Amino acid sequence: MTVNSERSFNGVNVQVLGSVFDSIKSRPEAAKATFSVRTEWSGSGFAARSTCKDPLIGGMTVPRGKEYAMVCDFPEQLSGEAKGPTVCESCMASLGSCIAQTIVAHATAMGIKLDGIRIDTEGDVDLRGFSGLAADVRPGAQQFRVNVHIDSRSATKEQLKQLYEIGKKLSPAMDTLTNGTSVIVVVAQ
Repeated sequence: MTVNSERSFNGVNVQVLGSVFDSIKSRPEAAKATFSVRTEWSGSGFAARSTCKDPLIGGMTVPRGKEYAMVCDFPEQLSGEAKGPTVCESCMASLGSCIAQTIVAHATAMGIKLDGIRIDTEGDVDLRGFSGLAADVRPGAQQFRVNVHIDSRSATKEQLKQLYEIGKKLSPAMDTLTNGTSVIVVVAQ
């Protein structure tokens, strides 16, 4: 993958991006990343607050320098306090963000100038599954519909099509949601 030679392209530091890609090529172990999140419930309502911990990348802790937090809640119509998006909305936002970041990284590496990306995502959940009222209904989303809009005055139609495909194929969130992953739950004593 060739990274554009300018210092900043699409708002991305191409020297850092190139260094990351080169490091991954020459040392595959540097590509291994572990991300951690702590989620806490305060003892009241449905709101749950999650904070991101410093990730491990290539076996080394990468300090962020600040805490990132988000709160998920139910809307008032579902007995929540509307302190944040629902978990389903957060999942869809994560999917859209990951697809956008994947497209930006690869467009930057390919030297394709982007003017913007808009991703509209909808998801269907049957609340009978979550509530346990219907044993034959999954508690999770039954379907997500993702509409990706890439704006670029300089990209060809072929390049835009390639970027759409890259977003679908190489987005870690898309892969995780469509191919699944193992989840190990440990109950603390």
